[in-house]
Amino acid sequence: MKLPASPDEPAPGVLVSENRAAAALDALVAKHRLEIEEWDFTQLDSDIGDRILAIHDSRDARTITVPINQDPRLRLHAVRQILFNMGERP
Repeated sequence: MKLPASPDEPAPGVLVSENRAAAALDALVAKHRLEIEEWDFTQLDSDIGDRILAIHDSRDARTITVPINQDPRLRLHAVRQILFNMGERP
């Protein structure tokens, strides 16, 4: 599944409200014992900061870094995709 190119582009198949997405993300974080860190990517050169949806460093398997003020629906989608890529079922 391809992630959106920008935060303004809707994630494919994501039709839940922001509140439901935030609640689903909280449940996912608890279930998989994840830690979500918010970073300000706006200081990065050019428009790369706008294209970062989430970062996972495989050396720290339980931490996923996401942009501050990210739409909860997009964040949920990005975290689920990272879990899938890690071989875990979201």
